[in-house]
Amino acid sequence: MSTASPLIKANNYRQTLTLARIGVYLLMAVLTVLCVIPLYIMVVNATRSNNEIFSGLTLIPGDQMIENIKTLILGKIIDPVLGTRKDGLNIPQGFLNSSIIAGLATFLAGYFSALTAYGFALYTFRGKNLLWGIIMTVIMLPPTVGLIGYYKLVAGLGLLDSYVPLIIPAIASPFAVFFLRQYLSNALPLSLVEAARIDGAKELSIFHRIALPLIMPGIATISILGFLGNWNSYLNPLIVLSNKDLFTMPLLIQQLNTSLYNRDFGAMYMGITLSVVPILVMFSVFSKYLIEGITAGGVKE
Repeated sequence: MSTASPLIKANNYRQTLTLARIGVYLLMAVLTVLCVIPLYIMVVNATRSNNEIFSGLTLIPGDQMIENIKTLILGKIIDPVLGTRKDGLNIPQGFLNSSIIAGLATFLAGYFSALTAYGFALYTFRGKNLLWGIIMTVIMLPPTVGLIGYYKLVAGLGLLDSYVPLIIPAIASPFAVFFLRQYLSNALPLSLVEAARIDGAKELSIFHRIALPLIMPGIATISILGFLGNWNSYLNPLIVLSNKDLFTMPLLIQQLNTSLYNRDFGAMYMGITLSVVPILVMFSVFSKYLIEGITAGGVKE
């Protein structure tokens, strides 16, 4: 009896552990389905007509994908006899514009935020706490607070209808600095930096050759979030850009919600679907770094 009791307890423990794992896997499966369904419905609606979309929800794709693409790019026919069309949307140009803005802004934010975070993490200087408090305050303020001042500054510098005010401010990313400073505290041993200094390495050389490779997962994490925000940015391009040749994808898609296209929701869903593709590609490429960046410091040796 004394021998059977530990065996029974061990079997019960294994059964409990197995049931717990099954429960976790089921929960993860349900959450995955809940996350995927809206994306799938968006793709399905991109293949349906306006009447089909208004008729109700379905998970079966339609047969209007080509027509929606034609509406998106060529525009709707006004007069079947004359064959006149409304101007379509220059989707390739919109992709290029958004890629330029999001790509450069993400790169600048990642590099300069890492450099700033490195300075806050490793150096002690006068006014450090004050500057850090200002960064924390800026993070807590909603972006719309400085919208009027932002527009007046851009207009005063003559930078309207330019990508400069959409790219250069990305250098100052308070949240990226905050995130990377916390990441540096766990990923970069101070003894490694001190050893490099003893060997005669310059400070910028230490940053580029030692610190930067170590915090690359953190930079990749913040870059994914930054790319997502810059790609989907609507308000800032709206107040800065008026030339349609410079419009980003969100501005182009918004035109589908006006009388120009009679609010063609099929074409609108198609435009949104196309605009999501670069985000999915970037996430799939850098997802490994995203997980490493989020879990950094969770396990200590």
